[in-house]
Amino acid sequence: MNKSVTVAVLQGDVTPDLSAMLAQTERMAAEARARGATLMVLPETWLPGYPAWLDVCRDAGLWNHPPVKAAFTRMAEASVTVPGAVADALAGIARTAEAVLVAGVIERVEAGPGSGTLYNSLLTFGPDGGLLNHHRKLVPTYTERMVWGPGDAAGLRAVDTPAGGVGGLVCWEHWMPLARQAM
Repeated sequence: MNKSVTVAVLQGDVTPDLSAMLAQTERMAAEARARGATLMVLPETWLPGYPAWLDVCRDAGLWNHPPVKAAFTRMAEASVTVPGAVADALAGIARTAEAVLVAGVIERVEAGPGSGTLYNSLLTFGPDGGLLNHHRKLVPTYTERMVWGPGDAAGLRAVDTPAGGVGGLVCWEHWMPLARQAM
């Protein structure tokens, strides 16, 4: 079967305002859908944004340092819970666009095993808004290890979608031969 799929890479301005980021995501998805996209992909840690301060703040690794604790707290509080309100909003964006939506998020576990842990996660939603896959980055890279836990590989797979088989790796995972093989 020869099937054509229009893919949209959604990239916008990152701000610390989660509501503004969701509104921007909704606008970009609507525009992509108007152009025929049925598979839409957002960047790594799109919500709430990559913690670039890890690589530019010389004091990022200091234990109990008030400015670093404040930056981490802001990031943790803005992080996405799955399930949760922001994940539901992303599901709604996929449903409204009638498209597969792959979104990079910083995930915060609120209860159960790993409670309090942050992960660099990749969420894949179907065109009906259902969560098809939930992948956590296997090994945080370099300074990321100060803020993110290692993933469990439970989401290391491709899923069937109307756009075809969809799987994803996060950043440095593309250099991991076994992760690529698992896909």
